[in-house]
Amino acid sequence: MKIIRFDLSSRVLHWSHAISFLWLLITGIHLFLTPKSLLGDPLIRMIHIYASIPFILMPAISYISGSLHMRKDIKDLTYFKSDEIKWFFEFFKTNPANNKFNPGQKANFLAILLLITGLSLSGFVIWMKSMFSIGFVELSFMAHDFLAELSIIIISGHIIFALYHNESIRGIIYGVVDEDWAREHYPEWWKKTK
Repeated sequence: MKIIRFDLSSRVLHWSHAISFLWLLITGIHLFLTPKSLLGDPLIRMIHIYASIPFILMPAISYISGSLHMRKDIKDLTYFKSDEIKWFFEFFKTNPANNKFNPGQKANFLAILLLITGLSLSGFVIWMKSMFSIGFVELSFMAHDFLAELSIIIISGHIIFALYHNESIRGIIYGVVDEDWAREHYPEWWKKTK
């Protein structure tokens, strides 16, 4: 039997954000590797800047206009119970009775949220460089590059875990997961679906 894991609002947010991130990643790598100048090809730079707009705005718009279930998921993703925090300090020895998201998923969400904020702020400084000192712009370039590299590592881990736990991919694509899988991996959440 299948049970609903993610509603349409959550899936639209996830995939629209993933696509805009991929677009930013491709154009960002091109800019980083372009030897023409420090800022790279002007057309690619413009595409990169405009691709950042949905990347930044989509989460806010989705949160405001999205479903109650999605807002509840976001609240759950930003709150750690004491046994979930303990899980990190015991180096993953215990497995807390997971609600809809496990501690690793919550940490991933918060890391991505911080990366989005850092990339957006440093990107804004680079874009509006004439408003800031040369030193601050140079520091923003370094921060932007570092955060982009860090995001590649975190997103790669996210993809690897999703591929390993392939039932979770079904959930974020179709919205439903197998009930037995939910009972095994997310027992507290599974009980609430009954």
